Parts: sequence; structure tokens; C-alpha cells
Amino acid sequence: MLLPSIFIGLLAQVTSKSGFIFSPPLFWLVAGVCLCLIEFFLPQLWSKKAKFIPLMMGVSALIVSLILWRAGITLGFIWQYIMYDGFNLQILYWMGLSLSLVIWIRPMFFRSKNYQVRDATEAITLTEILPGKTGRVLYEGSSWQAICENYEVTILPHQKVYVLRIEGNTLIVAPENLFRS
Repeated sequence: MLLPSIFIGLLAQVTSKSGFIFSPPLFWLVAGVCLCLIEFFLPQLWSKKAKFIPLMMGVSALIVSLILWRAGITLGFIWQYIMYDGFNLQILYWMGLSLSLVIWIRPMFFRSKNYQVRDATEAITLTEILPGKTGRVLYEGSSWQAICENYEVTILPHQKVYVLRIEGNTLIVAPENLFRS
């Protein structure tokens, strides 16, 4: 709803003059729409590193267009003089806004992968694990705190156990002999 009203306002402002003046808000509006369309029509061609970058640049161009349009209405700019003299600052604002959107907003579009323990991963006990108490196991080359899933079983040192899950920094393990019987 916001984009059509901006476009209508820009179009009314540009076409009300006797000659057509390509104003900065209209330039940034066209640039923003083109960049957004590039992202929507060519998404399969981008690698994961470049995904959503044209979209973020297009959104920032639309924001710059909106800011310039509102500033032009409020301050009564004459676009003939500002189009070329202040264009460096417009590009600087656009680049800064694009960079900030790419850094802070773009990562929200990607799903993070949750780490899960593989089924029945093996470990070796380093200390005795008494019923309901914690002990130490050697898991993937590191010493971990571990507790037995069954609170009635004692696991002796140097026994093979299977890691069932991780709860915080504690491994939940089951002895190998429970799986054999």
C-alpha cells in the first residue's frame, strides 16, 4: 500500500511540470524496483553467498527514494539543481543503508541448522558412573560429563557406552550390554 502511494506522489510531482524532469526520488524508485525484480526473477542463479543482496539493495533504494520524496515535499527542493550536485551524498546514503541491511537483515532469511547427536554414537567411560550420579566419558576426543539413562545401572570405567542425547553439557548414555540383551 505504501509503494503505490509513493509512486503516485512521485508521478504527480514529475508530470505537473511543463517539461519532464527526471528527479532523484524517481531515479531511486526505478533503481529499487529494478534491483528487487532482479532478485525475484533470477534467484536460482545466485549462490548462497549472494542471495538476497540485490533485494536488500533494492529495498534501500526504495527507502532513499521515500526519504528524498518526503524531503522534497517538506523543504520544496528544485530537483534540477539537486540531481547532480547532491548525487554523491545520495549514493553514500544508499550504500550505507544497503550495507547495513545486508549485515543485519539478510541473515534473518537463512535458517540455522540445529546440531543433533547422531543415533547411537559410541563413547568410552573414563570413570565409574553410579546410579543417578554423573561420571566422565571420552566422546569425540573430549572428556564429557555423563549420566546413565537407567538410574539403576552402574557403568564401570573403560566400558563402551552409547550416547543417546545431550542435555546442556551432560551426555545421556546407556551401556553397551543393554543393547545386546
